[in-house]
Amino acid sequence: MKDQKQIGIVRRHRVWAAIALALTLSLVLAACGGSNSAPAAPAGSSGPKQTAGGSVAANPSEGAQQAKTSGSTQTSEGGAVTVEVTWGGRNAGPVFQVAMDTHSVDLDGYDLAKLAVLRTDNGQEVKPSSWDAPKGGHHRSGTLTFPAQASDGSPLIGPNTRTIELVIRGVAGVPERVFRWTP
Repeated sequence: MKDQKQIGIVRRHRVWAAIALALTLSLVLAACGGSNSAPAAPAGSSGPKQTAGGSVAANPSEGAQQAKTSGSTQTSEGGAVTVEVTWGGRNAGPVFQVAMDTHSVDLDGYDLAKLAVLRTDNGQEVKPSSWDAPKGGHHRSGTLTFPAQASDGSPLIGPNTRTIELVIRGVAGVPERVFRWTP
């Protein structure tokens, strides 16, 4: 009789464990469903990563990092958030497509109009004129636009501009993510 009681207890524990596992998996799949992006790099990973577009991805978790490339798309992974930035080149002007993806951080609170700046090699640092990304929770993308002209009326990205840097500060605890292009 005692063995029957113990078997019943073990069965109930297994049923509750199976229910808990099913609920946990359902929540994880619901939170991450519909994403076709790569997951964020595990904590402690380091070093640059080559992306499909031929650009270099920096690991910003080690402080201010730079992704140096002449390619158009660059990726930064850190703080459980992946930020991918695409620039169309000199002819596109100071307009960037930015996508942020995560499985653990609410990205809606990050306003890149306040967190980003564009730096040129002549020392200018300009704030964006707009960030048009709709709310998206764990997946957010939009266009980050800067003024075409500097405060003195000259083109922000002129014929003599050698490098530009898009700097995004304070996303998911990463002090700076620096994306650098040579136009």
